[in-house]
Amino acid sequence: MNNIDKQLIEEFNKLPDDYWDFKNADTKELTHSIHNYPAIMVYPISRNIISTVKKYQEIESLLDPFMGSGTVLLEGLLAGIDKIYGNDLNPLAYRIAKAKTKVLDPKDLCVVDKLIKDINKKYAEYSEVLDGVNEYIKKNNFDITAKIYEKGNWGECAPKILNQYLHEKKVIIRIPDIKNLGFWFVPKCVLELAIIKMEIDKIENIDIKDYIMIAFSETTRIVSNRRNGEFKMYRMKPEKVKIFNPDVKGCFYNILDENVKKMIELSNRLENRESSDIKLSLDDASILKNVPDNSVDLVITSPPYGDSKTTVAYGQFSRVSLQWCDYDRYTYKDIVDIDKNLMGGTTYKKGYKFDIKSETLKASLDKILEYDKNLERAGDVYSFYKDLSVILATVTRKCRNNGYQFWVVGNRTVKEVQLPTDKILVEIGKHEGLEHVMTLGRNISNKVMPSENSPTNEIGKKVKTMNKELIVIFRKEV
Repeated sequence: MNNIDKQLIEEFNKLPDDYWDFKNADTKELTHSIHNYPAIMVYPISRNIISTVKKYQEIESLLDPFMGSGTVLLEGLLAGIDKIYGNDLNPLAYRIAKAKTKVLDPKDLCVVDKLIKDINKKYAEYSEVLDGVNEYIKKNNFDITAKIYEKGNWGECAPKILNQYLHEKKVIIRIPDIKNLGFWFVPKCVLELAIIKMEIDKIENIDIKDYIMIAFSETTRIVSNRRNGEFKMYRMKPEKVKIFNPDVKGCFYNILDENVKKMIELSNRLENRESSDIKLSLDDASILKNVPDNSVDLVITSPPYGDSKTTVAYGQFSRVSLQWCDYDRYTYKDIVDIDKNLMGGTTYKKGYKFDIKSETLKASLDKILEYDKNLERAGDVYSFYKDLSVILATVTRKCRNNGYQFWVVGNRTVKEVQLPTDKILVEIGKHEGLEHVMTLGRNISNKVMPSENSPTNEIGKKVKTMNKELIVIFRKEV
């Protein structure tokens, strides 16, 4: 491959300043919107990167080591790239990305009609059970607004309570033994979800079942007692829980109907095209064992802004869904530990030996230490960038010579100190054999985060949250 740095620089410099904002872009095209996920990179970014690079060199392989819900992968599929690699440590991300990029034959989706009939039949069969559960809870003085730690009450004992109720009714419905089930779901909602899950599990075609499960996963999130619009786990106020009566079946049907339409549209769009070879993995991005060395032409990715504990809690967002969809596969501890295993999960409360090739980061950490004498916040920051530096080295090893990398990053603030991730990444990249081609800027539209936060955790001290992202472009030098 030839060095096309100059052509790319000229091409990108011709664009308007707000080109990469995509403020009014449709972000729900095809299967891009089959399931919500935190901090999604809007698809026009990767679509335009791919189309621009393809003008000047062939792209046979594409990698996103932080694939999230699979946005980059779907764009690679639409662009006809031969080999596409996606990776994430979050099982929910893997589930969504697989469903989003596995093209199904519309004829096979007729299973959905049968599923709906079967669910309606079960609802009719269990109507007395569904209609009577709230009265049973009330008669036995179970408080559905109770705290998790209130022993013997609904919040802690929901599976046991419902199983006793079903035993009295002589009805068999499998209630999952999910920790804190009653804290996050009202009684009738649990029964309805269990009925729907029971019918989905009967589907024999694995790919079809996985796609339908995406609608179920999204339903569990919407009908739970969680406060909408939050990535972290916060329950709605007790007075709202008390009267909460979600339309579980209607919610599931609406999502499923939309998702079926999206898959049919994707299938029609890709009709008569050769299929891409898409390989997904649940792997540590610092290893990427399923991606061959020196094999990737183009990397497009957007790593987390920081550690999950203090930025976007991907694991918390995924918890309810994974508990319902995968209670036979993952333990509660497995799910809770997701955020600990993601970037920046290692703690350095007792200090750290700075060994990252970035003077900019060292200066930022020194400033943070002026505010944080106990090392905890500086340790969190160091942990994140230590992981990022290792992952950058791994990704670079997977790239071919003259392969291009596009990293979409944000510069967060900790203890009133802004961390210029774009500059830090460039400095680390130089030591990994990467040529910094250029950095592009974009304004973040429709952020799902507060406009201000308190990075020092001191009352009254607030700063504006991140409203810009940077696209750092590297080329692996020969």
